[in-house]
Amino acid sequence: MIVPRTRPKNKSIWFRLLTVSVIWTVFVLLVGGYILSLTFRGIIEKNLDDRLAGFLDNLVGISHAEFQEDVSFYRALSDPRFEQPYSGWYWQISARGYTPFRSRSLWDQSLNPDLETPRPRPIYYDAIGPEDQLIRVIEQDISMPGTEVTFRYSVAIDKSEIEAQAKDFNRILIWSLGILGAGLILASVFQLVYGLQPLRRIQTLLAQIRSGAQKRLPDNLPSEIQPMADELNALLEHHEEVIARSRTQVGNLAHALKTPLAVLMNEAELQKDVGLAGLVTRQAELMRRQIDHYLRRARVAASIKVIGSRTEVAPVVRDIARAMSIIYKNRRINVTIQGDEKRLLFRGEKQDLEEIVGNLVENAAKWAQEQIEVTVCRKGDRILLQVADDGPGISRSEREAVFARGEKLDENKPGAGLGLSIVRDLVDLYDGSITLGDHFSVKEKSGNRGLLVKISLAAAFS
Repeated sequence: MIVPRTRPKNKSIWFRLLTVSVIWTVFVLLVGGYILSLTFRGIIEKNLDDRLAGFLDNLVGISHAEFQEDVSFYRALSDPRFEQPYSGWYWQISARGYTPFRSRSLWDQSLNPDLETPRPRPIYYDAIGPEDQLIRVIEQDISMPGTEVTFRYSVAIDKSEIEAQAKDFNRILIWSLGILGAGLILASVFQLVYGLQPLRRIQTLLAQIRSGAQKRLPDNLPSEIQPMADELNALLEHHEEVIARSRTQVGNLAHALKTPLAVLMNEAELQKDVGLAGLVTRQAELMRRQIDHYLRRARVAASIKVIGSRTEVAPVVRDIARAMSIIYKNRRINVTIQGDEKRLLFRGEKQDLEEIVGNLVENAAKWAQEQIEVTVCRKGDRILLQVADDGPGISRSEREAVFARGEKLDENKPGAGLGLSIVRDLVDLYDGSITLGDHFSVKEKSGNRGLLVKISLAAAFS
């Protein structure tokens, strides 16, 4: 019996495509989300800088210098937060050597501009505010009419506002991209399931071809797969042609060898008085048996390679049982059949199954006293065939010997002694198994050992 080799489990196309799709989707969403987050942060920081520039222009526009070192306002700034202590909105006018003029919001604190570095144009930077918070600052040096002092105008706003906006945006962005990513991955799964459905259909069709339910792949498959299906159909046709040629050659060989052997045997019969005639007859008969045996093996070895061959078991068993009941009518041998498998199919050709069952039932009929029981059932993907008789049975020491070609335990019984040998050869060629045992129920009734032959064969699916 051939033991199938274990193969390493390869990753499926579905798994590979889904993995690539998931990795690419996650990568694109991460990169896209990062770019969106940076873009949004850049926009709100740009808006904050524009607001600072507006406040700076407003501060310069409402201020004037009454004395050499004194700056005053025509009116207050429009936003009241510059008047609330530590509101996060600050302004300050500084000059080298003078006390800075500050907004009320700074209270007892001051901004620390770098007066040593000139700021002829507006400069933006981040700094630490009065309450150790991060603030955004704009600075510019302004020269007022009526004074030679250059004043450093500074306006600052707490960045916690834009940080909160950026955090809210990132939270919404993460949820949105997460939902989008899940939707895209789910769409990829549906796309792969639908797109690979024709391949699963081909797998099913090939299994049906192997079991004999179908002969060829259809011609209505998708255009990407149909060429492969056409090549497989061509391969099946070529395979059948090779098998047909092999069978023809086997038949030709049988005819070519049997005819000379028949001539030799006839000539030996005509020369019975010659001492060599008996030897020629015996050796020619032995050669004929060997040729029949090996030609049968060659034919079966070819037939089991035919994809899709299958045979319904029940009709074969019934026909053989009926024939044996007629042949052994004088001995009143009763052949009973058990099993309720209506569509039990054997993965092989009918003539091979007939030879297996026929040899077993015929062998049982030669030794049975009254009863032969044939049981057929299915277990998983195997067919279990049992043939039992109420004869003397076979001892354990002789069970292996009966499988030898030409071996007969009783020379008074008819036959050439090839029955069980042929059965085992056929069963082995179909990757099956055969065992011999005692028929215990018979032993309890009649005292005979009885013979129980158990055979396991591959089943075909309907």
